Amino acid sequence: FLVNKQSNSAMEISEIRILMKYEFHRGATTRQAVGNINSVYPTQAVTQTTVAHWFKRFRSGDFDLSNQPRGRPEIKVDNDALKADVEADSSQSALELASKFGVAKSTILIHLKQINKVKKLDKWVPHELKDEHKQQRLDACLSLLSRNKADPFLHRIVTCDEKWIMYDNRKRSSQWLDPDEPPKHCPKRKVHQKKLMVTVWWSSYGVIHYDFMVPGTSITSDVYCSQLDDMMEKLAIKQPKMFNRLTPILLHDNARPHSAKNTVAKLQQLGLETLRHPPYSPDLAPTDYHFFQSLDNFLSGKNFTSSGAVKTAFQEFIDSRESVFYTKGLNVLPLKWQQCVDNMGGYFD
Repeated sequence: FLVNKQSNSAMEISEIRILMKYEFHRGATTRQAVGNINSVYPTQAVTQTTVAHWFKRFRSGDFDLSNQPRGRPEIKVDNDALKADVEADSSQSALELASKFGVAKSTILIHLKQINKVKKLDKWVPHELKDEHKQQRLDACLSLLSRNKADPFLHRIVTCDEKWIMYDNRKRSSQWLDPDEPPKHCPKRKVHQKKLMVTVWWSSYGVIHYDFMVPGTSITSDVYCSQLDDMMEKLAIKQPKMFNRLTPILLHDNARPHSAKNTVAKLQQLGLETLRHPPYSPDLAPTDYHFFQSLDNFLSGKNFTSSGAVKTAFQEFIDSRESVFYTKGLNVLPLKWQQCVDNMGGYFD
């Protein structure tokens, strides 16, 4: 606790501590003790911080003048016991584990790293699948894999889905700031903010048709049938090879407007085969896992003031995609089917 390193030979540290103990018993204050000692031994330069430290020890009844060991005594954690405990209940926090093993949180974190455990958030899934749903997904994927192997058909797929596009797509962003520098302000999004619904049809050759719903209306089977007519007209113009020679196959989900009787009749009238698609399976729908995911990334951070601005942004997104974007989105389908099979019909990462 002495700060003058040039006079180590003048007096032993233990002797200085004896003097501090003497001053304490005399009833001197910290300031008085520093003045008294330094007036006799000025080369030692005892500091007020040093004397205050020792006086505190003396007041607690500890008059041992030797150095006390610093830090907490090391407590070892049995990695095998820790691993067994974590695997029995993986939801425990590091603080809970630290309390259970009687060590600091930092110690538990070190040992968790040693046993190769990392903390991961639960992953949201679209639906809690029952056994029957898993079986439906498994059967559908096995059938689709077999069919595609015998007669590849990905280039014949026309797929579609609907999505709400929010006017306000801003997200709070983090910033590197000085400790006393306030963060930038970001207003909260309105609970019931404006939004537009868009339905889009596309194939491996690109977007065929999209349609924005009039605000306040919803997609019914009649609306969907009308959209199908418009899509087929656009398909004949934009992708005549698909329309005339390849016999398109429609891949859409099992939403009520898609499976209604008049929709089924319209599909038969248009000569459109529908590809088997199990319920609760957005992870097997290219528009969900590929098109809309990329759209969300494109719109992230944007704020629109009108429906026209939303529609313009959607067109900008389409214009910014190269042809390989659409091919990639559909060509990954067999991999998705296989992952579903490997997971026995369950959701997969």
